[in-house]
Amino acid sequence: MVICLALGTSNTALATKVLHRATSSEPSTIDPHIALGNSASVIIDDLFIGLMAADADGNDVFALATDHQPDEAGLIHTFTLRQDAVWSDGTPITSADVLYSFRRLMDPKTAARFASNLFFFKNARAVNTGQMPVEELGVSAPDDYTVVIELEKQTPFFLSALATNALTIVPRQAIEAHGLGWARPGNIIVNGPYNLTEWLPNTQMTLTKNPQFWDADQVAIDEVRYYPTDDAGTGLKRYRADELDIILSFPPEQVELLQKEYADQINVSPNLGLFYWAINASREPFDDVRVRKALSIAIDREGITQKLLRGLVDPAWGLVPPATQNYDPPVPEIAQVPFAERQQQARDLLKETGFSPSNPLKLELRYDSKEEARQIAVAVSSMWRQIGVEPALKASDFRAITADVRKGNFDVIRYQWYAPFDDPSTFLNLLKGDSRTNHSELTVEEFDAMLLAADEETDLQKRSELLSQAEALILEEYGVIPIYFAKAQRVVKNRVLGWKNVTGGNTPSRFLDLAE
Repeated sequence: MVICLALGTSNTALATKVLHRATSSEPSTIDPHIALGNSASVIIDDLFIGLMAADADGNDVFALATDHQPDEAGLIHTFTLRQDAVWSDGTPITSADVLYSFRRLMDPKTAARFASNLFFFKNARAVNTGQMPVEELGVSAPDDYTVVIELEKQTPFFLSALATNALTIVPRQAIEAHGLGWARPGNIIVNGPYNLTEWLPNTQMTLTKNPQFWDADQVAIDEVRYYPTDDAGTGLKRYRADELDIILSFPPEQVELLQKEYADQINVSPNLGLFYWAINASREPFDDVRVRKALSIAIDREGITQKLLRGLVDPAWGLVPPATQNYDPPVPEIAQVPFAERQQQARDLLKETGFSPSNPLKLELRYDSKEEARQIAVAVSSMWRQIGVEPALKASDFRAITADVRKGNFDVIRYQWYAPFDDPSTFLNLLKGDSRTNHSELTVEEFDAMLLAADEETDLQKRSELLSQAEALILEEYGVIPIYFAKAQRVVKNRVLGWKNVTGGNTPSRFLDLAE
């Protein structure tokens, strides 16, 4: 293959099976505690593992743990660790590693954006907000191969949460030796099926089979090469040229071509992802809910999803995707109002707030550099101009987007959220006052109180009802502008064996093989 010749190195010359996978962008880091986006998460799946993990069918199963015993109240969970697990440097993996990993994740110094999703751990909120030392987190290690996790309340998705990227176990020895540079080739130590041996920025990441992995005999592929591919069109061209075995997406306008030439290689599955525009509610005039509402209701979501995205995604008026289990999402009344009528309502709202043709609302509309994002930004800009808004479009790469989102350096910015586990709370946290994923900086005390009440409810049906009521309330605040719910759209070569269309659309490389 062309890529093997152009990018291969002496370190990989002996590899007999090489898998070529595209990612959507260059990850800024693969540190599980601070990594962002799907591009990092699929790689982390190959490098690290936690107490639980997803199997080939997407089910949550024991990984570093071999057994789990909850107490009668469902608040204290005791895990037994496997004793044949070692780090890639040969060091045994013990309960001390689990303790270190969970404490690092919740330590406010780490600034892990995922941390607020784990406030069901005992004392987690107080630890993550600096009110308690990390040693008070409800995780203990009675002996080298036993871990006890205490919860604030019964949590139906607890085991699923343990299977997420952020709760994989990380190497204390590498982190203490190399600081923020620990997750780089030469420094990194892993506990998963592959090790990172090469990272050529914006070109290629090479992962080679980890012989120390306890289940290495079942790992068929010797080497996995990930290629950052910001442009979906470029990814498709390389796929058609047999340079890539798996691509994560394709240009919507190419769907007819794919259905004609690669119908048996298209894999579409449910996904727990939301693409939205975050509005900086801490800035004038976006601190006025009427301005935020005007911007939201003036967007033709059906036009975007059907015409631009060819029906490959679902229009979103809410926060929680329809594929989410144990949840009945609310449908805002405004979603039933015809588009032309919504646009007039938007004009009236802007007029109420002092904007007019002679004094238009001016804002900067930020989006990532992918072609799909550009097309959506152009469409939204056109819709907003029809109600008297003058947007200035600005494209940035994913790293710049995430950096500015964290700093609050934006007016309106395109962003996305993929649930780390299947529960509506991870999406509702996008507007929870104390959540690091609340980039809009909008705080609604009644909404936060409703989420806390839902957290205390152990009956799944009653909990779903409370969360649905909370979502209905926060949608009236228009803190974000939902655009569409994602679907996983993978194209996978026939030579790749073992691919499964699981929710989320990712099969870890350890479960794949290549036809001879």
